[in-house]
Amino acid sequence: MRILAIDDNPVQLHQLVCTIAHLRPHDEIVSFRHAEDFFAYKAKSSISVAFIDINLGSISGIQVAMELKRYSPQCNIIYVTAYSEFAFAAMQTRPSGYVLKPYSEKDIQEEFEHLRYLSEAPEVLPADTAPDRLKVRTFGSFSVTDSHDVPIRFSRMLSKEIFAYLIDQCGFPVTSREIAADVLSSHSFSNSDSKKISQYLTDLIRDLEAAGYTDIIIKQNRHIQVNKSAVDCDLYHALEGSVSALNAYHGEYLTDYAWAEFGYSFDRIKAFRKP
Repeated sequence: MRILAIDDNPVQLHQLVCTIAHLRPHDEIVSFRHAEDFFAYKAKSSISVAFIDINLGSISGIQVAMELKRYSPQCNIIYVTAYSEFAFAAMQTRPSGYVLKPYSEKDIQEEFEHLRYLSEAPEVLPADTAPDRLKVRTFGSFSVTDSHDVPIRFSRMLSKEIFAYLIDQCGFPVTSREIAADVLSSHSFSNSDSKKISQYLTDLIRDLEAAGYTDIIIKQNRHIQVNKSAVDCDLYHALEGSVSALNAYHGEYLTDYAWAEFGYSFDRIKAFRKP
């Protein structure tokens, strides 16, 4: 399925995306902070489930839901909000569900178990049986190999580092400005920085395609993200609770890159490993 997540709070959006990705590792997640970005999105008709924050500023989540229903009438709309007083108005759009913040992973799981409209998409293979996935290892040094453990060749070291950064974001969409700030340590974001990031991303995509992987990087509406379902990654397995993946972590994470120790993913892994 293609799942939509919209919340204007970046921390809460990141939490929502990570929760969905944990529960639905083989589905594609499309996320936005601003309703205007969603309105510009071209593939509305392909969305099967949408988690929408009701309070999005000048444009309400209810308006977003009504726009989405125009293109995908059987989309499962699930409102996520901290304001129970919006419930009556939201119910007029006949949503699939309604989740109050703060929510638990179980709350989101229950919404998936009680969708109003069932998806007719074929079931995806489990992670450990999906063939020919790109292998990414983040515990220790960053390494990327094909399904036969042959290392992927990167034409630029910074392209590889940007790939590590996208992996670290766990499928959460980022902008070129954010990449420049964290990877290049550039906080003014000049036109030169923009061109550099664009070229590094182009080279990264070309390198992956040369190895036979065409669906790893997603670029849309000035956002870049990694397709989590297309990679076999130790970080993602650990965050999903895999005992073997957690046992493979010995305190070292993306040791090639200084920015990694200040990231959200590293904090989550350390929290998993606390006695």
